[in-house]
Amino acid sequence: MSEKFLTFDCYGTLLNEKPTYAAVAAAAQRIGVDPQVARQRFIAYQSNRDNMHPYLDYAVLTRNNLIHLDYQFGLRHQFERAYVDVLIAHRSLPPFPEVIPTLETLRQRGYHLIMMSNSSWDIIPANVAALTVPFDVWTAEDVHAYKPDLHFFKTVEREYGLTPQNHWHIAQGYGSDIVPANQLKWPSIWVNRAQDAPSAAARPTQMITTLDQALAYLP
Repeated sequence: MSEKFLTFDCYGTLLNEKPTYAAVAAAAQRIGVDPQVARQRFIAYQSNRDNMHPYLDYAVLTRNNLIHLDYQFGLRHQFERAYVDVLIAHRSLPPFPEVIPTLETLRQRGYHLIMMSNSSWDIIPANVAALTVPFDVWTAEDVHAYKPDLHFFKTVEREYGLTPQNHWHIAQGYGSDIVPANQLKWPSIWVNRAQDAPSAAARPTQMITTLDQALAYLP
């Protein structure tokens, strides 16, 4: 029997990012600025590819984000002081409730699990440990590119010999994962927890709202 592979996004798909954003909001509360605005601006900066070129480590990206928040609010070194708190929160993200049982079932079904994360090796080991299930791990640091850069996807594709017959890509990120998967004709499952509408023409092969629903498509 030939090997079968599943590639996964990490944040938002397997791990709940709310504690990272809560740390940013808590810093805003201490500083005395609007926590919700700070949270939204942090998320927007972290997802903007213009802030990732040339490649820089995820921790550096996070620190730059906090410095940018200081600039946005007319502050000096206020959000930047929360850098360690934000990184600790990010390293300590919990899995969504259904994730570990689902991953264990997929392993029992013979799937080779591969993580593709816009992260770096000073952060990702703690995230992987929280999942308790063996993964091959690829980070933006490994390929010096952040998703949705196709270089990331093609590197992993070559490494494992991924084909539409032996592989599915599973992710929460529409623009970062589902769009490039569609470009490469990878079968994909969009874990659309927020039930967002697609923002482009790309469509996943299947759409679900919690990871356990993927079991119906992965015998």
